[in-house]
Amino acid sequence: MTGNPHNRRSGRANASVLAALGVVLAGTTVPPALSGNLEDFGTDPAARGWRVVGDGSLFRWDAAAGALAVTWDSRHPNSFFALPLAAPLSKADDFSFGFKLRLDEIQVGVDPAKPGTFEIAAGFLNLAQASSPAFQRGVFLRSTNLVEWTWFPAAQGVSSSVSPVLVPADGRLPWGYRDSYMELRTAADYRFRLDYSAVDRTLRLAVTVDGEAGAELDPVVLPDGFTDFSVNALSINSYSDAGQDPRFAGSVLAKGWIDDIAWEVPPPPVGSIRIRREGTVLLVTAGTRTGWRYGLESSDDLAGWKPAGASLDGTGSDLVFRADGGTLADGRYFRLGCTRP
Repeated sequence: MTGNPHNRRSGRANASVLAALGVVLAGTTVPPALSGNLEDFGTDPAARGWRVVGDGSLFRWDAAAGALAVTWDSRHPNSFFALPLAAPLSKADDFSFGFKLRLDEIQVGVDPAKPGTFEIAAGFLNLAQASSPAFQRGVFLRSTNLVEWTWFPAAQGVSSSVSPVLVPADGRLPWGYRDSYMELRTAADYRFRLDYSAVDRTLRLAVTVDGEAGAELDPVVLPDGFTDFSVNALSINSYSDAGQDPRFAGSVLAKGWIDDIAWEVPPPPVGSIRIRREGTVLLVTAGTRTGWRYGLESSDDLAGWKPAGASLDGTGSDLVFRADGGTLADGRYFRLGCTRP
């Protein structure tokens, strides 16, 4: 199978049937589809899969306020309040996200040795990569796989700006980014929305301030030569300022609230799965999406996997997969793999 391996989904089947066949569809669990979702923090978000990676003191669910209290502090390690997606997003997908933001405190240059500006951020990222010690957001070419809203407060003659960015999987130029000069005030209620369209490779932004339409924000168009990104989590991001060139280093401390996070993403690449047999032949029926390639894989030990049948391109409807060899062997395991061609 070609492309980047992505997703392995277990099928539902009667346990007695599986026991009789000696067959299991194995692999990592895919969460429910996240299309058209809203997180309003009315109840504990951990129950819906949100989790903290990094410094837990920077994020606090406030039950009384029904919101997430956030501290963006660049003196701390990279830290994220994140929700894994059902499937990664690429430049071939349409998607959007938005959130409410209220800032209570902003201190730029909070570290006297780093008096310049530094970002506060939210958006989509590759959670495993962003959690790596090698990921340094303040160092050029040391960040990868981002679709991110960022704001830089004014410092040392640099104007404050909303500066969304799209960073490819290899981190190399060209990136997609654009600066829209905009000051954020404390005690104001902001609502940002970002919509990415795959047809014209454009990220569009909109903002309201205290319920009224805000300044027009410039769209970000992916430049010629932009490769691709693969992001798998929605996240509020507090980045470390470590590793910067000391001549231009910046730092930030901002405290505030995030609420009503909304996002729309495509459904997961694997829909419902049904398993049946015809005599000793294993047949798996699965819902598919266009733009993905699917195939059964088999293993004797759940460690080494190999193709177990023909790969099929998704059609947007159900496909039937037949185990290679036509018979079921005792102790043989199966899973359905899907990749982007």
